[in-house]
Amino acid sequence: MDKNKRKQSIVAGALTGSAGIFITKALSLLYVIPFNEIAKEATVFYSYAYTVYDAALQVCLSGLPFAIATLVAKYATKDDYATVRLVKKVSRSIIMVIGVVSCILMIAFAKPLAYMIVPTDLQSTDYIRYTQNVLIIVAFALVFVPYLSYFRGFYQGLKEFKTYSITQVLEQVVRITFLISASSICVYALNLDRVWAAYMGVASTSISAIFTIIYFIAFDKRYELSHKKVETKSEYSNKDIVKELFKVSIPYLLNALMISTSSLFVLLFFASGLEAYGTSAKLITIYQGIINYQSTKLASIPMIIMTGFCLAIIPHITEAVTSNDDKKVVDLVHKIMETVNFLSVPICFFMLFFAKEIYYIMYGNYYLDIGTNMLSKTVVNQFFMNFFGIITSTLIALQLRKTYLILETSRLIFMLAFYKIFLVNFGINGYFIIIAIEYIFYVIAGLFIIKSKYGINFKKMIDSFTRSWMGAIPMFVIAAIYVQFEINVGAMNRFAVLILTGFMFIVCIGVYIAITYRLNVITDLFNITFSKETFVNLKNKIFNKDERI
Repeated sequence: MDKNKRKQSIVAGALTGSAGIFITKALSLLYVIPFNEIAKEATVFYSYAYTVYDAALQVCLSGLPFAIATLVAKYATKDDYATVRLVKKVSRSIIMVIGVVSCILMIAFAKPLAYMIVPTDLQSTDYIRYTQNVLIIVAFALVFVPYLSYFRGFYQGLKEFKTYSITQVLEQVVRITFLISASSICVYALNLDRVWAAYMGVASTSISAIFTIIYFIAFDKRYELSHKKVETKSEYSNKDIVKELFKVSIPYLLNALMISTSSLFVLLFFASGLEAYGTSAKLITIYQGIINYQSTKLASIPMIIMTGFCLAIIPHITEAVTSNDDKKVVDLVHKIMETVNFLSVPICFFMLFFAKEIYYIMYGNYYLDIGTNMLSKTVVNQFFMNFFGIITSTLIALQLRKTYLILETSRLIFMLAFYKIFLVNFGINGYFIIIAIEYIFYVIAGLFIIKSKYGINFKKMIDSFTRSWMGAIPMFVIAAIYVQFEINVGAMNRFAVLILTGFMFIVCIGVYIAITYRLNVITDLFNITFSKETFVNLKNKIFNKDERI
């Protein structure tokens, strides 16, 4: 497949985006071990800051990066590069203003938020002050990260997924370098309190965003669009583009508001709900730290798949909708759902079966049993969340805005009505149950909505899903046999557990690939066939430097 065709393929685009995200997540997992050692119990403040920051960022961005990508893809499809450039100019101004205002508001409300987050029994002066400080420090990221997202949205619309991936890796490398070095200096060289490690951790987000913005500015000056493709003036005014940007971003904005409301509701009522169930304040903070930090870090591995496809969905489906190509829309939806399922099943199942080993490798004996329990349940929810994220992006890209908003409103009302009830009656298990129910019902409803308009084939989709799930059955058998050996993971060397888990991963994934290939899943999704000729050609391409790949 030549370069242009690869660029047009949604799977190629999604996997290119996923590659950058994968490297980013891998790096983020590597820094966890030294950072945990430096920060120790102060990681809870780090988790507080990022839980609030993630919610605030969703509102701050208001879906504008996705709206930018949508408009850029729309006008690029029409070869109207003058308007593409105008979209770029207008969106940059809007997103900068929103970022500055969001930063100011976050700083102003840092103390009230700290009192709402921290469990009542731990609301000492220092605990509140530390929480307030991390919220103020992370607030500055609301200026730089949205501006960085503006660049990414623009080049996402142009299907420049390679650039998107490179900047993600660059941002993470800078962030980790600053985080580890600055926190180490504060704690070990200057003998400051370990909370300074948390301060440096949240400050690293702004530092890495600034460096990545500098890279984008340099890349932007060299990009062909800026010099060769734009010679005429757009027929649209700044006002027209502003209206269209906000029209497209309204569903994203409302989605962000609802997700943020739901996330903050989950965060703020987590402690009170578990206290009503009878959970101690100390155990609640342990749950908060593990769920918001340790488990989330590990569960972000399968999230890579969803994120990569969500990146590719916007320009590809926008292009199909702009061209009124309903058949292409159906093909894209099938391809997306079936590929996400194929890639999610082995990763999620393996992490579920070997949760204890994976948690121990990363965090040692730090509340190993509790952490294993939290991780296994988080991974199950992450599997459903992958489809939830795909359906959300697909509905918006298909411009099914009214229906989408009805779904989102129903989801928010459901969480507001039942979240605390589940916590009070089922404790920590209620937290995972209510989220799983939320995702499952949303995905089912979303698929039926898409089917009603575009006529997707459920039978075909279920057939592909079933064949992928059949490939996971041997993984279950292997895990069941492994459990019979009753290996005491907590007493073993972590490197030895890493080698053992790596070996089990290779075996499980190898079996999954072999079976799904025999069931024609790989051939159907990726148009890949293995034969003697395939391996001969591959060998020739690897060792013959003169032959172009």
